[in-house]
Amino acid sequence: MESLAKTAVLLLFALMMLVVLPGLEARRLEVEESAKAPPPYSPIIASCAPKIPKNCGHEVKGSVLGLEGSVPTADCCRQLVRWGKTCHDAFAQLLV
Repeated sequence: MESLAKTAVLLLFALMMLVVLPGLEARRLEVEESAKAPPPYSPIIASCAPKIPKNCGHEVKGSVLGLEGSVPTADCCRQLVRWGKTCHDAFAQLLV
């Protein structure tokens, strides 16, 4: 009888571990992911971002990062000049 009680306790413990451990692991992963979150964008980036068409942003980013085949079009280069030095410098700093 005592052996049966020990077995029941062990089974109950194992069952509880199967229920509790996945939740603990998920919480640990949430904490790790939040620690990796990027810092909030600067006010300069927030004010410059609406000026930049998405396609030009991708072209410029690819060029700055040296991605093969990433060369901004002439139109995007002109827009980059129009964004101004402040926006250019802020985005360059963000990407580097």
